[in-house]
Amino acid sequence: MNDQAGPPRQTASTITDPELDRLWERAEDAEARLACAAQLLASGASDLHTRVDIARRLCAGDITLSQARDEDRGE
Repeated sequence: MNDQAGPPRQTASTITDPELDRLWERAEDAEARLACAAQLLASGASDLHTRVDIARRLCAGDITLSQARDEDRGE
């Protein structure tokens, strides 16, 4: 039996993967878009039909968070 420790193994917390980083960024972006869309739908300044259209385009990635807020305010 060998009691000596082997070389340190990589674990999921020590491995860096650029693709995983990009996936994480996309997930954070989607979370921010959904949160903004929910906020617009719940308490936006524009009429409901306009807010729904803004939220749809926001979630589809057609507009940015700041563009969605500006459009809701009529700017």
